[in-house]
Amino acid sequence: MKTVLTSLAALTLSASLIQAQQGPGGGGRRGGGGGDGEQQVALPTIPLTKEQVDVISKQLADLEKQVAEKRGSSLTSIMAKLRSAVASEAAALNFYLECEMTVNIERKDLDKTEERARKEQAERQAERRTDKGEQEQNGDLGTAIKLQIEYLLLTLEAHETKAEDRGKLVPKLQAYIQELVAKSDKLRGRAGQALGRDLAGSPIVQAMQIERFLRSEGWSGNPVNIGGMFEATIFPFYAAQKKEDLAAQWDARIAADIAVQKGRLPEPEFMIWGQQELPPLRWARAVYLAANGPSPVNGLAEMLNHIKAYPGHPDAPKWLETMRTAVTNSGAAGQ
Repeated sequence: MKTVLTSLAALTLSASLIQAQQGPGGGGRRGGGGGDGEQQVALPTIPLTKEQVDVISKQLADLEKQVAEKRGSSLTSIMAKLRSAVASEAAALNFYLECEMTVNIERKDLDKTEERARKEQAERQAERRTDKGEQEQNGDLGTAIKLQIEYLLLTLEAHETKAEDRGKLVPKLQAYIQELVAKSDKLRGRAGQALGRDLAGSPIVQAMQIERFLRSEGWSGNPVNIGGMFEATIFPFYAAQKKEDLAAQWDARIAADIAVQKGRLPEPEFMIWGQQELPPLRWARAVYLAANGPSPVNGLAEMLNHIKAYPGHPDAPKWLETMRTAVTNSGAAGQ
């Protein structure tokens, strides 16, 4: 029996590896592509006796426990390091620099001259990050990195939370957004750019090799994308549990966006943002509430009032077309 199972496992593994390497065209798989980068292999149906199924199922159950224990221990250790790093802005920045050194120097096949040049460059960057004049122009990198790590911790927690329990994370996500708003004046220039990248591109994530823990349905992977946080997590929760609060949540989303942009952008750029980007955001609110809010009629009224308020906006023709379609469809449904 043991020989049969061993042969079966070897045959299955060999077939899987060959198909995964060749891909559907038989020419081998290369980097890039969509999804999570893994080729889905359709295994053949293999005749097994009940005894074989029972033996394999028992082994799988034991392995599942081992995998959960090992994975949980590894993730607990990672999150403990990250929590230590958010003790202060200085601790966060030091941790970031260590990870940056690991990724850009220690893992590179550099000669001594190039390695020394990279280290000197990292030291100059560290000095520049503590310069007061630099902070006026380019924000506080320590604040940005601390926020990034805080959002990374939330993202790891979201990855380990079942979809039906994701609502428990909404208050934590809202608290993070409030902190992001409160510290937005420290996120100018390079600091804002560092926070604005997706988590997968962070040296911290790369140094700790935790990219695969970032993939989570219903969760934004960007620490400063307020719209993504609301659309992926907060709005779906309220639509399912507290539909009457959706309008207030949309107001919170818009207010947070305004505050963050005002803190990050120079005044002239913020004024342009308010003229060009804010009206489409308010339009999206009206359309969403018409489609998902407790009173679709009120949503349609808001859509109409919005067009009246911004008739000169470049998107106004599209808004008119959307409004006409909605009214026509609503009229036909009412007949």
